[in-house]
Amino acid sequence: MTRSGPIPSPERRLRGQRRATSLAVPMLLAAALVAVGGLAPAEALDADSTALVAGLPGVLSQVLPSWAHGTPARAVAADTPVPFVLQLAGRHTNELQQVATEVSDPTSSRYRHFLTPRQYRARFAPEPAAVATVRSVVSAAGLEVVQVSPDRTFVTVQGPAGLVGRLFSTSFGLFDVAGSLLRSPLTAPVLPTALRGVVANVAGLAQDQPLRPTHVLDGPDADPSPAFQNARPCSSYYGQKTATTQPTYQGVREPLAICGYTPRQLRSAYGIPATKLTGKGASVGIVDAYASPTILDDANAYATKHGDKPFADGQFVDNSPPGLSSLPEDPSGLLLDPQGWAGEETLDVEAVHGMAPDAKVVYQGALTPFGPFLYVALGQLVEGGDVQIVSNSYGTGGDSPLPTDQLVFDQVTTMAASLGVTIDFSSGDDGDETDPSAAGARTADFPATSPGVTAVGGTSLHIAKDGSRTLETYWGTRKNVLTADNKSWDLKNSTFSGGGGGGVSTLYAEPDWQKGVVPDSLATFGGVSAGRVEPDISMDADSTTGMLVGQTETFAGGKVAYGEYRIGGTSLSCPLFSGLLALAVGARGGKGLGNVNPTLYGAAAKPGAPAKLFYDPDAVSVDKAAGGQSTIGNVRPDYADPTDATSAVSYSLRTLGNLATLHALKGYDDSTGLGAPRAKALVALLKAAG
Repeated sequence: MTRSGPIPSPERRLRGQRRATSLAVPMLLAAALVAVGGLAPAEALDADSTALVAGLPGVLSQVLPSWAHGTPARAVAADTPVPFVLQLAGRHTNELQQVATEVSDPTSSRYRHFLTPRQYRARFAPEPAAVATVRSVVSAAGLEVVQVSPDRTFVTVQGPAGLVGRLFSTSFGLFDVAGSLLRSPLTAPVLPTALRGVVANVAGLAQDQPLRPTHVLDGPDADPSPAFQNARPCSSYYGQKTATTQPTYQGVREPLAICGYTPRQLRSAYGIPATKLTGKGASVGIVDAYASPTILDDANAYATKHGDKPFADGQFVDNSPPGLSSLPEDPSGLLLDPQGWAGEETLDVEAVHGMAPDAKVVYQGALTPFGPFLYVALGQLVEGGDVQIVSNSYGTGGDSPLPTDQLVFDQVTTMAASLGVTIDFSSGDDGDETDPSAAGARTADFPATSPGVTAVGGTSLHIAKDGSRTLETYWGTRKNVLTADNKSWDLKNSTFSGGGGGGVSTLYAEPDWQKGVVPDSLATFGGVSAGRVEPDISMDADSTTGMLVGQTETFAGGKVAYGEYRIGGTSLSCPLFSGLLALAVGARGGKGLGNVNPTLYGAAAKPGAPAKLFYDPDAVSVDKAAGGQSTIGNVRPDYADPTDATSAVSYSLRTLGNLATLHALKGYDDSTGLGAPRAKALVALLKAAG
């Protein structure tokens, strides 16, 4: 379907997001496999996980979301497909947690003595007999096993709602949750007797809000995403052109927004040597939902156009299940937006390739954009043994996932640490979430809050004509439109237009490696017990200072063609950082880095080291007359219809570096973490350690 007219949001700031709808679960002090229903081996249960265990044998009470009460909006038809994930009980789970901790600790004798996938499966994975039991029970119930993870931990199953309900002695309804109709069992499911002691967790029976890019398409069988074109005039580098026809801000003619930085400019700004660091020998995984059918052609066209090498044969691998790239638009009625996710994949692939042109890229598309299916896709890459880093540009609008989803995720991060795989997550695009357009209350965002991942926050970046970084500050942008007479900026009615996620987790306790580096005032902000603070590190994310990407799109009149546009969000900063880490893996001859957080924070605790490793983002002053907005701004033109370059152009003033309740401190802060990387020094640290 061709869509004409303006896109709902012209920002082109991508990160799959949802609003949190479930209640926070008790804080976990460690990532651990937890049994639902008290059915897994006793070894799997520790003091912190028992709070999540239901009291009655076989009753999966934790599957029910907090919002699944009262009368549903409507029933789920018996033939509606219901996919779900069975998480099988692993072996020696306490030992696995210990291994994951020790191989990540620079002070441990086991530091970076990672397990091989074969060693992991031999010691910790469920036995093959457990999978055989599941297959037998599922088949007898008339359901289909869609996928079994390489280490046998996750079995993805699908079948009609009537048969799935019969298997778990329940039925399903659709509940209205913040305007979305989400499925949930109507009563607590009951695990069949034959699966007790085999299955440790059931995820996906209830749908939390789907994770999806911020722009939404509509209609069945959609063409490629509606085009987004950057209005002219714009600058090739920061400050090249000035908005001479627009009002001043603080008596100054502000710079015009950039057209979009190229990978060459970003490599230069972050200090990546032109030829010595290319990522050769490294392999970066990328997880998104669905798959773009034009991704390889688009990425190669983009690289070639901007002076980089296209992917060589075998350098890009698509591991997605068949059919993900040809799904019709909105197949479930939940605005799942397969074509919209193509822009996310395009950004991720081109950003990683741009930072590490010789690294291999492995893409893994998830079956749906609901949490457990994305996390299982992440697990597929981690367990497969073919990548050392995985970039993930999606997340929640809060720190309260469904408990069943969190159990899947925590198992994957524990496994990744033990195998030496680094997991990076974008920290979110809604700043501290206090703006009414976001959650409306201060919160950090999951999964970036997990101690098992490196949370990548966002900055606004100024790159000069010579490729140098002239300023980098926290990405917190406000938009100001012209007054009715077009003679000045309406500073009294500014609106939030995006910011890097940051804050303190109420789900995970402060990890040891943050203590002594993260100020106590941040770890306990709001009166909570000391929690994990994010982000860990930050890179360019502002959609006004973002990266140029190339993608096949649908332009005005239905024309489908390759086009380029500027894009931002922590969907940009995360793959940029993953690409930078690929340079370190390449320098190590392809050896993985594992959970890099203890190494980064350990180095930051040493006198003099932080300044060599991290650029401490600039704090900016504010103007009381502008409602407390930043004194740094630029002017951005936008087409009324981004698919049509002949449409009218409007202008807005964007002020940069607005913090809300986040902080800009010397050293670590909850806006940009440890800071922005100085690539050469950071690669040297990660190469030499262990």
